[in-house]
Amino acid sequence: MGRNEFIKSLESYLSKVPERDRKDMLYDFEEHFTIGIENGKTEEEVVSELGDPQMIAKDLIAEYRISAAEKDRSVPNITRAMIATISLSFFNIVFLLGPVLGLIGVYIGLCVTAIVMTVAPLIVVSWGIFTGFDLFLLQFFVSIVLCAIGLLLSIAMINIGKLFYSVILRYIKFNVKIIKGGKA
Repeated sequence: MGRNEFIKSLESYLSKVPERDRKDMLYDFEEHFTIGIENGKTEEEVVSELGDPQMIAKDLIAEYRISAAEKDRSVPNITRAMIATISLSFFNIVFLLGPVLGLIGVYIGLCVTAIVMTVAPLIVVSWGIFTGFDLFLLQFFVSIVLCAIGLLLSIAMINIGKLFYSVILRYIKFNVKIIKGGKA
């Protein structure tokens, strides 16, 4: 495989990356070829040193998704970073995906619970309107307690969500280092 085939192959594997970032990535590999040829190597030798374009693309996409997740802290970005990292290693599919999806499910369930408990006072008070005000004080104080618990749980879920996001991001970075052969 020569220089042009390598670059075209790498570019096709990087098609999911925005064009500007993809051109920056490809420029780095063009420089590898230029420096290698200046040092007296053939294009084939440079290609063999660089490795498989598909694996290089997976690494580059994983790094790109992680940096995007760090810059813009959103669920789609962390999901893309997780998927890019999972594509690098079978271990993650077997041992990481299930527990992470389970924790995400528990987190979503607790968020829904917090919302319901915050809105529950409206239901309790409106229930009192339809059934009569025999137990108005009880209903009123129960609604205040439910609202307070819901608000506290909402605040806790926001903080837990931020922590969960950063833990997943750190694990993804750690995993990429291990896959690339770096120190843990």
